[in-house]
Amino acid sequence: MKKKERFNDAVNYSNRAFDSGFRADHIPDTPVYATHDGEEVFMTVLPYNGTPVSEIEKSFDEVDFAVIEEMGRSKYLSSLQAYQFVRFRGLTVQRQGIRNRLDKMMRLRLIREYELKAPEADRGLKIYDLDHKGFQIARRRGVIFHKGNQYLSNTKKQDLDQFDVSEDIKRILVGNMIVLGSLMNGAACERFGIMETMRPNQELPITDGCILRTAANIQIDEESLLLYEVVRSTPRGMRKLADKVNRYYTLISDSRYHENNYYGYKAIPQLVLCGESYEHCVKIDQYLRGKGLISEADSLLYTEDLFYVQQTLQTLYELDEAGTRTWYSLPKRQMAADMEWSA
Repeated sequence: MKKKERFNDAVNYSNRAFDSGFRADHIPDTPVYATHDGEEVFMTVLPYNGTPVSEIEKSFDEVDFAVIEEMGRSKYLSSLQAYQFVRFRGLTVQRQGIRNRLDKMMRLRLIREYELKAPEADRGLKIYDLDHKGFQIARRRGVIFHKGNQYLSNTKKQDLDQFDVSEDIKRILVGNMIVLGSLMNGAACERFGIMETMRPNQELPITDGCILRTAANIQIDEESLLLYEVVRSTPRGMRKLADKVNRYYTLISDSRYHENNYYGYKAIPQLVLCGESYEHCVKIDQYLRGKGLISEADSLLYTEDLFYVQQTLQTLYELDEAGTRTWYSLPKRQMAADMEWSA
């Protein structure tokens, strides 16, 4: 049976009648989540707050709860992404209202703020994840946690030496951006997920490579499932990608996955590699060809960060050896009262 939890069901994210926060007539030259040399992650340090969760929840409205729920499922969000996910659910709030709520939640120690900052930059990119009290609320409200979006306290991160670097965080932010951009443009979508694993429905651990975690996934319909792996322009990103592609080929050729997979999908998944730009995607393709990881039978698709801040469904392409693109478009969602993305 297919798993479609409340916070992964696209039916609950169908409101498009709001200002998305993007200017459709102005596309930035550089992706906001591109990597930068020497970029570091700094956590905002705030004093202890002992307000009980039960007392906090009494003061919450539905927008407050929605922010916590979205952050739980998505692992990391920018303030803009939090605003967009909440508005897709049909809730009314302004962007400044989201910023005010994030500030309040930080002081209550519900969420944590990080700044991703390059050495030469005056200001960095601020993003958020759940702190312990926020995690408690999200879990009680039905958010599903797994290894990809798990909560770890700062002490546990130190014990495990498991701190996400800028590249890790941006990979997840781009995964959220892909989902948001697809929803904004009215792409067909039944279900979406962030940092989930595709695997046979069997007891863990799976040790033979038949398991694949990607930054995002979008189920278009019963016949189409897209797995989006986000690649940043770093040597580490390339090395990890080679393992991901090997796992993808193992997954789609394994009869166990086809017969009974964890999420109950019928479709054979299609891997899509998201690069920072066209030039970056060509480098990725050349790297994979050099490793013998481009299959004629099971082709890979590519996409780029900036496609998801534009009004377009033509977001996928295949590359040949010369770097020539063959374009594909996502199907449009059929809705009786569909509202166009407002710029």
